[in-house]
Amino acid sequence: MNKRILKLTAVLMTAAFVLSALPQITGETDNTKTMVRADGSVSGEFDPDDPGVYTEADSTVDKVAQKVRKAVKNFDSKLTVTLDNPVNDINAFITKVKDKAFEHTGKPGEGDYLRWTISRFNYIARASNNKYNSVEFTFNYHVTKSQDSEAKKKADTILTNLKLDGKKNYDKIKAIYDYIAKNVTYYKSSAGTTGVSYAMYGALCKKQASSNGVVLAIYYMALKAGIDCRIISGSLEGNSYVWNIIKLGGEYYYLDATGDLGEKNYNYFLKCPRSMGQYLPDYVYTTDSFKKKYPMATMDYYLKIATPTPTEIPIPSPKKVEYTMKEEEGSITVVCGDKIMLHMPDLPHSSIEWTSTNPNVYKFLDDCAKMAGQTKVTVIYYDASNKDADGNPGQTRMSVDITVLYKDVTKSSDFWYAPTNYLTAKDVVKGYENQTLFKPGNDCTRAQMLTFMWRLAGSPNPKSKTCQFSDVKEGEYYYKPVLWAVENGITTGYDDGTFRPKTVCTRAQTVTFLWRMAGKPSPKSSTNNFNDVKTTDYFYKATLWASEKKILAGYDDGTFRPQGLCLRRQMVTFLYKYDKYVNNK
Repeated sequence: MNKRILKLTAVLMTAAFVLSALPQITGETDNTKTMVRADGSVSGEFDPDDPGVYTEADSTVDKVAQKVRKAVKNFDSKLTVTLDNPVNDINAFITKVKDKAFEHTGKPGEGDYLRWTISRFNYIARASNNKYNSVEFTFNYHVTKSQDSEAKKKADTILTNLKLDGKKNYDKIKAIYDYIAKNVTYYKSSAGTTGVSYAMYGALCKKQASSNGVVLAIYYMALKAGIDCRIISGSLEGNSYVWNIIKLGGEYYYLDATGDLGEKNYNYFLKCPRSMGQYLPDYVYTTDSFKKKYPMATMDYYLKIATPTPTEIPIPSPKKVEYTMKEEEGSITVVCGDKIMLHMPDLPHSSIEWTSTNPNVYKFLDDCAKMAGQTKVTVIYYDASNKDADGNPGQTRMSVDITVLYKDVTKSSDFWYAPTNYLTAKDVVKGYENQTLFKPGNDCTRAQMLTFMWRLAGSPNPKSKTCQFSDVKEGEYYYKPVLWAVENGITTGYDDGTFRPKTVCTRAQTVTFLWRMAGKPSPKSSTNNFNDVKTTDYFYKATLWASEKKILAGYDDGTFRPQGLCLRRQMVTFLYKYDKYVNNK
């Protein structure tokens, strides 16, 4: 995504109390610094965008927070309060007040809306008898009160025109998202600046906004439509960034309308966190308490509705398969768990020898086919009464090729049927539950993808013994594949020095990996068949090449959906076509 915006950060004052942004992923507390003025009071400034963590009950905090919330809703510039119970730790107290004042209530004009409409939050605390007993707050806003009122009226008019009454929540979300993507243009500004582009007014009334203004419009209109929504702060590709999460069907999905402004696709619409692994939320949004309150989806919504759940995948009951050995080589196809009965013809013999090229898949006299794969079972009849010229017993050799299918990959009409069985037979892909299930609808992680590619390349030993990525440890199944991929320029990892092995591989990453594996060949054509792929995208050449090589077909609507999850069934199809059209196998 090319649209980027630094989250607003407060301009620090001289002799100010500073509350830094929450550190990401570490669980550490805020770093604080207190500076006392000449008259004994303490002055400070907060970044209002910092996510709140306050949950405990405190009557004094609650009373002050209610007054702060009311003042900010009224766009007051100043508020002075006397504390019923003076406090010692003014730092902790003000933090709790801010968190409580801006906590999510589900009301459109409160919670995250207030937090992100404020541009500056200052205070002066005064004390007597070594305790702080009064606080004077001052507030600055990205817009005026009249501009905010105009924006809210505009939002109400838009929702009325969208005619959402009676519609399903998915249709409501899509209608709001479509309106924003179609009618708002992106406004890029630098860190530390303010203005209407940071507010809903910029998005709806001026039709030009930063990501801050976009998420505020989504937040306000979603809550107005009766759908729970939050604003999430964090980082994207090293820059501070904001996006929404929205509730649908009991789960919450990522929603980044900024990324789709002016586009005719849904690259960032109703996504699960794993498919948007480059989005790193601030620490508070990664805590167990937040995850419990806002359970995140584990699959993109459009994939979820199109993918059968495990209970819907037909698992056939084991059956008995009988086959009589013949002098002409034969073949049979069975499913894991099937009982295989190989019958021997009545031939004169003194002894019999049975062999299997892959006894882990099946060997004679086993109760059943044990795991997916292929094996050749051969029987040799030795007849001592019929010796050849050298005195060796006469031989009659018979064999049968046995293909054992995964329990959940049995329909030859499925596009992943042939690729799955082909790559399983080549020991490129492995299954689950002792290789009896393939789970075609599961996500394919970055670690899995590179491992499969490494096996397809013949499992070469990497030259290097050490890995440059901090999250790839020796002993992991993907350790050698990652070393090999780095040496061959297939992966460079992320800017923070990680590889993120458990992050789901996106479709863009998949075709790029394959293109690099092929040596980065230049595509012959300059015609792009996909309306959601731009010349500036890092995967542009890879996509054109993969399309030319018949590795990539895309979707019926003319999209590639680069940020979509790569499922295991898609992954084996990519690799199968690569082996067929690039390796010419």
